[in-house]
Amino acid sequence: MHGVSSVNQSPAPLTTRLVDAAARLLLEQGPAGLSLRKVAAAVGVSTMPVYTLFGDKHGLLTAMYRDGFRRLGAALHEVSPSDDPLGDLIQLGVAYRRAALASPNLYGLLFGRMVPEFTPDAEEQAAAHATYQPLIDAVARCQRAGILADGQPERIALHLWAVAHGMVNLELNGQLPDLGAAEDLYAEALGYAGIPFLTHSGQ
Repeated sequence: MHGVSSVNQSPAPLTTRLVDAAARLLLEQGPAGLSLRKVAAAVGVSTMPVYTLFGDKHGLLTAMYRDGFRRLGAALHEVSPSDDPLGDLIQLGVAYRRAALASPNLYGLLFGRMVPEFTPDAEEQAAAHATYQPLIDAVARCQRAGILADGQPERIALHLWAVAHGMVNLELNGQLPDLGAAEDLYAEALGYAGIPFLTHSGQ
């Protein structure tokens, strides 16, 4: 695989493997099928380290929520600001889709109500909101460069995120129409989403 032997690849940390296993169980069996015992069995470890790490089911869900946004935030922060603000904004959209496809089972917990009884606390919600900040910053940079029209960058970012989220959600649920490759449809949707905000210099 690209010249890298699997023998040299370190296994994912236990917490990551447990979170991924829990996300798969949640998707396959629903909230009632999610338990620390089942997660431990799925990964092939005893229940002791699972209870030590998470405490209970709510602790597990909190860890899943936190780790999901950590992964998303890490993907977005990989897009470093350059001298092409619009290109950076587009790359953030690409990174968002890439992160969602890399952890599809967590995506529903982050942005859906897969577990109605689970509500992240204020600290977790603040951490999730911070993940959104790179998009707001990128919009503001495009405005300062005269590429996007003036206005609240938060409102433009919300519009762009809504389109990105909708397209990713359709793709993950197998609901995209047969109009071409998912990657191309996503890029096209992002382009259309930005058109209302472009200035003449940005067109």
